Amino acid sequence: MHKLLAAALAAALLLTGTANAADMSSVATLRKPAPGGRAWSAHDIAKLKASLLELFKAPTLRGAEIGLLIQDTVRGTAIFSQDADQEFMPASNFKLLAGSASLQRFGTGFVFTTNVGADSAPQGDTIHGNLYLHGGGDAHLTAKDLDDAAAALAAQGIKHVDGALITDASRYDAQRYGFGWSWDDLPYYYAPPITALEINDGTLDMFMSPAATAGAPVTLRIPNPSTTFTIDNRMTTGPAGSKDTSDLVRPWNEPTTIELTGTYPLGAKESGNLSAAVPDPEAYAGDTFVRALAAHGITIGGGMHSGKMPANAAQLWSHASEPMPQLLADFWYPSDNNMGEIFLKELGVAQAGEPGTDANGRTLETAYLQSIGVNPATVSISDGSGLSQYDRITPRDLVTILQADWNGPNRDVVLDALPVSGVRGTLRNSYKNTPAEYEVFAKTGSISHVRTISGFVMTRTHGPVTFSFLINQWMGEDQPHGAADLAKVRADVFAQIAVQ
Repeated sequence: MHKLLAAALAAALLLTGTANAADMSSVATLRKPAPGGRAWSAHDIAKLKASLLELFKAPTLRGAEIGLLIQDTVRGTAIFSQDADQEFMPASNFKLLAGSASLQRFGTGFVFTTNVGADSAPQGDTIHGNLYLHGGGDAHLTAKDLDDAAAALAAQGIKHVDGALITDASRYDAQRYGFGWSWDDLPYYYAPPITALEINDGTLDMFMSPAATAGAPVTLRIPNPSTTFTIDNRMTTGPAGSKDTSDLVRPWNEPTTIELTGTYPLGAKESGNLSAAVPDPEAYAGDTFVRALAAHGITIGGGMHSGKMPANAAQLWSHASEPMPQLLADFWYPSDNNMGEIFLKELGVAQAGEPGTDANGRTLETAYLQSIGVNPATVSISDGSGLSQYDRITPRDLVTILQADWNGPNRDVVLDALPVSGVRGTLRNSYKNTPAEYEVFAKTGSISHVRTISGFVMTRTHGPVTFSFLINQWMGEDQPHGAADLAKVRADVFAQIAVQ
């Protein structure tokens, strides 16, 4: 994924974040897709088909592969089909598979749990033996949570651990990246190493400010620094009014170094979050906990290293993530790749026990697809997020997943977790002031030369339709106005659907 796309996605993440209170409160005021409306006539279908085929003649789609399936959500009537059984690269539309399979397998009450334990209960103010920080897959564990853990231990009268702090990420295997990920994605927030123990989604928050003169180094502000990686700041202050060319690099021969390059314009305000992928999220979480313990007056005698917490460890603190409905929104609203990979490994735990592996997760996802009527031969699963170049799925398969969600017991959970046009998530700024505003509940996806969107549209007179609109081999991203041109085409497509 090249720098311009990375920057666009970073901006989207900053705008959407996780499923915040404002996003979630909007659920109550939306007209969610619901049964109703009149059946589609042959004339209605023919009219819509003619409109869509005309829109597909747009110059920005020249040479692109387009797959689109639209069906009446309630009645099952086929409304439009173009290459609906062709396998496409799905990008983040693949998150519909990981999320829906996880929702079915784990249920709405599921949480990820982080624990702190010790070899033995405290004796006086001392723990004799090791202290353990055991990760349970919570991508959104925070430094504040670990400070709360340290405070809880201090409240128990603990002042010293004569052993080591052991970080335990053994719930998942040691495969840190998805198969088929591009190496140039790895410095960025959207491609962190995958582990069962991490904080802040496996990323480091960084903010930059220009110096007082052009050519001087920029100033970095890092709210939660660490000695587990090195920051090599090579960014300088550019002339006033110049472009922001800041970028991140992961040197191949210095795997624990985060290198910053480029320029930031003189006189500019402090930047948004640069959000680099942390080279070793497990160590970063452990180091953050050690510093929190020290701040609460607790010393560690034996340093810190990775290991495994004994099954009979004395439990001193536990933290549960938000439950599955919120996790799904945190996953789908901002299109969180890290959560996709964690869900895949957690499915692996459900399939075959610890450590959770991608292979075992794929086995369970395949069984899920078979259970809802998808032929696994039409799907190639390489990761949980859709970042892989190897993933393939058909528009019909994605519609089948969405229809299973619609017809299952958790329809509202799914609808509440999807981005909505003009309202929340990656669609917050999409299709505004068009007939499609507020009417598209869908998961988006973007990797190089791929743009996808699948979900539901509430029509004016026919009730909801379920759709999957996949575009591959799209060369428009290399054109100055390509993104805007494609956004216009998609807005027109959904407007034509919504007014029916």
